[in-house]
Amino acid sequence: MPEQPGRKGKAAGGIGAVAATLAALALKFKTIIAVLLQFKWVLLLVKVLASSWTIVLTLWLYAVAFGWRFGVLLVLLILAHELGHYVAFRAYGLPVRLPVFVPFIGAFTAGAAPQDPEHSAYIALAGPLVGFGLAAACYAIGTTEHERFWLAAASVGSFLNLFNMIPIVPFDGGRVVFSGRAVRSAARYAIFAWYVAVVAGLAVVMWQTYSVLGAYR
Repeated sequence: MPEQPGRKGKAAGGIGAVAATLAALALKFKTIIAVLLQFKWVLLLVKVLASSWTIVLTLWLYAVAFGWRFGVLLVLLILAHELGHYVAFRAYGLPVRLPVFVPFIGAFTAGAAPQDPEHSAYIALAGPLVGFGLAAACYAIGTTEHERFWLAAASVGSFLNLFNMIPIVPFDGGRVVFSGRAVRSAARYAIFAWYVAVVAGLAVVMWQTYSVLGAYR
């Protein structure tokens, strides 16, 4: 059943609002964004795949469980999230190890604890922010090419990152809230604004994905 025009307009307005919020708050992430723009992602990806046997093991298990196409995509979705944390650690000059995968549970990136709790909050937010961008990209490809595979990727990617934003430690959302309590008021408002923006963006992508999948059916 096709989507109603009113719903389309409302959804477009919601996406526009999220985009405007992210753009307005981007200055707080200027250090991380600068590193992201200059980082050689292809070389980093090769380095990660070559040095972490846990990724190879996870890829094999996911391929057996879900098929090669979706297994590879699932690993890449998780890896993108973890590389967001990795680059954020590097942006603040902190030593960090490459991501380690735990099959059917997730992955983690171990790095030195920053002395500034504000930096800790932004490092925690970096993973879901990259995951949000990738989920949005998958959604855009799915709607443009009318491919349910990419819509499924957008749905899974947004769900994984949205779940990670639960405000309970050890999830990223819990680290954001915990760190935000230890900083001055101005920084606290910025951190929580980022938190809300990322959660809202992921929720919009997920809602839109289900709406489009329903229309395709």
